[in-house]
Amino acid sequence: MRNFGQITGHRIVFKQLSFPVSIGVLPHEREGQQQLLIDLEIELRPDMPDPQEDVAKVLNYDGIRGRIVALAQAKHHNLLESLGRELLSIFEDERDIIRVRLSVQKPDVYADIAAVGYEIDYAWDR
Repeated sequence: MRNFGQITGHRIVFKQLSFPVSIGVLPHEREGQQQLLIDLEIELRPDMPDPQEDVAKVLNYDGIRGRIVALAQAKHHNLLESLGRELLSIFEDERDIIRVRLSVQKPDVYADIAAVGYEIDYAWDR
């Protein structure tokens, strides 16, 4: 790779990860699962070295995806806001992550809206 300057930012992006969860406060929402959509932007430390095709030197996004699904499906959640904040916990031990933007959405709430959701930005002091 030619060197034209320095990397000032890089990220891993999940677009519309979709799976069923038990979520909601209304009686009909507690009767079954609803589809959940997650958009996720993971900002990595800009000074991470070039992995040079070594998978051991990159963030395992398959593992992150699995932890998101497992945590979200582990129990009933009343609020998107609570679920979104709880999902941040899966990034606590990832030292290469400096910021996360997470959106959790329910696409089937209203006929005239593609999805309703909650978005949170979180940064670590690392």
